Amino acid sequence: MQRERLPKGSLDVIELLEEKGALTQKDIIDSLKQTKPRAVRYTVRQLLDRAVLVNRANFEDMRSSLIGLNPEMDISNKDLIARQKSVQTVTA
Repeated sequence: MQRERLPKGSLDVIELLEEKGALTQKDIIDSLKQTKPRAVRYTVRQLLDRAVLVNRANFEDMRSSLIGLNPEMDISNKDLIARQKSVQTVTA
């Protein structure tokens, strides 16, 4: 049985969205300057696939979409995030 994990920078993205609310992918990349843009795009894509994040229409600029935390996230994803946070605090 393979242990399910979140991508490496996922906690940074999740904490940023918890703090600032829904952002465009460009805004997320700009806010996480210490992380490579390619890694941020990969992390966002993985979190969207797992339904941790959701895309919403950006009515200010229809060329982009807003990415935010999924308010209807299932319990397994919430548990996975909590475990990841506890592992990160133990190793820090």
